[in-house]
Parts: sequence; C-alpha cells; structure tokens
Amino acid sequence: MADIDRKAMQAVAERIQRLSDEHWWALDPSCRLMEGDAWVGPASARFDAQVHADQRELRDTLTQAVHSAIQKLASLQDTP
Repeated sequence: MADIDRKAMQAVAERIQRLSDEHWWALDPSCRLMEGDAWVGPASARFDAQVHADQRELRDTLTQAVHSAIQKLASLQDTP
C-alpha cells in the first residue's frame, strides 16, 4: 500500500470495520444451536469444538484486521 493517501486509508479502515461488524456474529447461530444440544453424539462433540474454534479464529482475524488498518491510518497521520 505504498503512497496511499490518508483519505483513501480512512475509507479502507472504515470498510474493514464495517465488514468486521457485519461478520462478527456469523457463527453465533451454529454455536448457540450446539450449546442447546441441537445435535448430540461423538460427531456432534467434534463439530461443536470445531465451530467454537472457528468462531474464535474468525473474531481474532477480524480484530487483527481492524487493528492493522487503524495502525496504518495512525502512521499516515504522523507523517507530514
């Protein structure tokens, strides 16, 4: 992203934040169903563990993306 101006980076950061907000809850319905024992048995236990791990990974990745965009924007504000 060499030579990207502050205004463009602001738009990118806002877009990343909107996408994060939109997708933050993507796996919640599946997690809630599994917590409510919608599926039981050995395969369900593996799926439950995996869907919760995927939810954590998704949220960690979204958090990192937002943080990275904010850091990049801040670095552009510091340069003349």
